[in-house]
Amino acid sequence: MDTTVSGVGVEAVEYAPELGTVRTQFDQEKTPASMAVIATLADVMDTDPVALNPLYSTVDPDALDALVRVRDGMDGDTHVRFTHEGHAITVHSYGVVAIAPDKNSQRRTAKGAREDDF
Repeated sequence: MDTTVSGVGVEAVEYAPELGTVRTQFDQEKTPASMAVIATLADVMDTDPVALNPLYSTVDPDALDALVRVRDGMDGDTHVRFTHEGHAITVHSYGVVAIAPDKNSQRRTAKGAREDDF
């Protein structure tokens, strides 16, 4: 089943509202991982993708795309984890983006400190 997330075609989207998490399955032959991350994050934050901080402020999009590029299934999963816009993001080489609120960012902001103070 193909669907669209923030204007980007993906194969499936799974929401777990009780946890605040979203998993998006995407076809890496059609959609680079970096684009899937931004589209999914924009959907999670209910905002336009261009309103987000650029992904390159956290991770090199070209390197991300190259690191998680589809590999032979016998090689296992390669994944990259990082935080962007207050969300913990994991990108898997089998074409899945998982996004959840970053608990460390929430604790910092709850204490009154800005994230960029750390």
